[in-house]
Formats: sequence, C-alpha cells, structure tokens
Amino acid sequence: MLNARACLVTFVVVVVVVVVVVVVVVVVVVVVRFGIARAQCAPHLSPMKPKQLESELQRIEDFRKPKQNLEQYATTPLLASRLLHCASVEFDDIRNKTVIDLGCGTGVLSIGAQLMGAKVVIGFDCDRDAIEQCKENMDLYDGFGSGCGSELVMIDVVELIKRYDCDDDDDDDENNNDSFEYVDYKWPKCDTVLTNPPFGTRRKGADVAFLAAACKMAKYAVYSFHKTSTREYVRKVALKKLRAKSANVVAELKYTLKNQYAHHRKDEVDVLVDVWRIEPLDDSDITSNNVEESEKLLKELAKNIDELQLSNRERKDRAKLREKNSTS
Repeated sequence: MLNARACLVTFVVVVVVVVVVVVVVVVVVVVVRFGIARAQCAPHLSPMKPKQLESELQRIEDFRKPKQNLEQYATTPLLASRLLHCASVEFDDIRNKTVIDLGCGTGVLSIGAQLMGAKVVIGFDCDRDAIEQCKENMDLYDGFGSGCGSELVMIDVVELIKRYDCDDDDDDDENNNDSFEYVDYKWPKCDTVLTNPPFGTRRKGADVAFLAAACKMAKYAVYSFHKTSTREYVRKVALKKLRAKSANVVAELKYTLKNQYAHHRKDEVDVLVDVWRIEPLDDSDITSNNVEESEKLLKELAKNIDELQLSNRERKDRAKLREKNSTS
C-alpha cells in the first residue's frame, strides 16, 4: 500500500516538473522570437554609436558599374554613419520618422536610416541599375523592411526641377501670355530628406536641383553633402533661392573618392565635404505671397540649371534667338 502511494507521489512530481519545464521553454521561445521581431522592426531601441553603425554598413556593396554621367560615387560607411548619427542623436530627425533618401544609389543612407529606427524609408533614384542593386543590398539585412516600411522609386528630380522653367524659348505660339498660372507638382512629403547629390561637375546644376527637390519634400529637415569649397554658394542657394528657414553646416568630413573613371589619374582622392542641415519652410510659414515668390525663384533656378546643361554652341544659339525675339 505504501509502495503504491509512493509511486503515485513520484509520478505526480515528475509530471509537475515536466509541465513546468515545458512552460519555461515555451515562455523563453516566445520571448526570444518577440525580441527578434521587435529588433527587426526597430533595430535599435537606443541609437547605434557611429563606429557600430559604420561596421554594419560595411556589408553594402558599392556600384558594380558606376555611371560617370550621373556622377555615381558610393557614400562611404564613414560618411553615412556620421551624418545619420548626427541627424538621429543631435536633432532627433530619424527615429520613428518618415525618411526619403534622394539619389539612393546602392542604399547606404536608406539602410542606415532603418538601422537607426526610421519608421518609413523611401529611396529615389533615376538609375534602374542602382535601384536593383539597392534592393539586393536591402535583402542582405534580415527583416529589413518587414513591418518597418520601405520603398524604392525611379524618378529624375533634375528633370522635374528643370520643368519649373515652363517658358519655351523656341516656341513662338501666340497663345503664350503672362497670365499663365503655374501649377506646382504634388511632391511626396516626409519628415526628413537625406541626400548625397552629384557634385554638379558632369551634370551641371544637379547639386542645386537635388537641394531644391529635397526642400520641396521635407517637412522638417534636409541633410545633404556638398564640397566645402562651395559652402557660401550652398548657403546662398538655400536661404535666398529656396527660402529655407535655416541652413547650417553640422559636420566637416573627408570624402575619399576611389579611382573608378577613365579621367581619374590617382588611386584615390580626398575631398573635403560639409554635412548641411537645412530647415525648409513649413506649412505654417507659407503664405500666398511667399508661395508666388518661391515659385518665381524656382523658375529662375530651373532656367539656370537648364542653361548650365547646354553646350557652348546651344547657349549661343539660344542667346541669338532671345535677341531676335526681343527686337521683333
């Protein structure tokens, strides 16, 4: 009788222990999986340090076949990590924000923004090959975009900005008149725009066009790289041409450009660049008067960009046509 009771007690104890172990294992698995899922959608609850972020971005592949006419130079992990850390930690412009990467290229800034906790990231580029490579790089990061929100869009912002110059010098249509009312684009909107624009040495005016488009898209802040040698010019464009609320250099860095085009003579060249933080006008600052003035300034800017991209012969021909029209 006693042996039967002892066996029963032992059996009950074993069952209880097994049940407890199973419950503990299930709880641990659930907690771990929840933690992984949460980490994928918000990779870092506290912002990464610059060195840690730089290390993460080393996995991204550079342009396989960079296009010289588009001035495609990969944003280095060093540059990207410093810009993103500054934007996230010093100004709180990344975490839980909607971010546009203008001229996303291989996706360094897009991926970095997601790693720093952006809510949504949209990459814009005019090159289909770059878009494809950006997608491949995103796939290297487990869970990238799942539940966090990411999208890639093919668009040429330089051409969009040039269209603000709606006057056609070659058009003698008598229906053209000064009462024409310009209708602005419906620009995509976000909290923050990140961009590493072309320097504008090959595609003249591209740097300014990127800046103009970025100020149209961003509600709160634009972060952009520009040569230190153009600092005063960039400040003038941002404040006077684009009517920005503020334009400040928040970091000075060294951009190492590798030998990747036929005209390069050295293995690599260091270029000093500024990281700009520009605050565009927000909706509360916009009135009918400054909208009209802003569109007028954009039109002048577009005309300048269009002129810059002409050859010397085309420029002379256009000047002759203007002179002919003015005297007739």
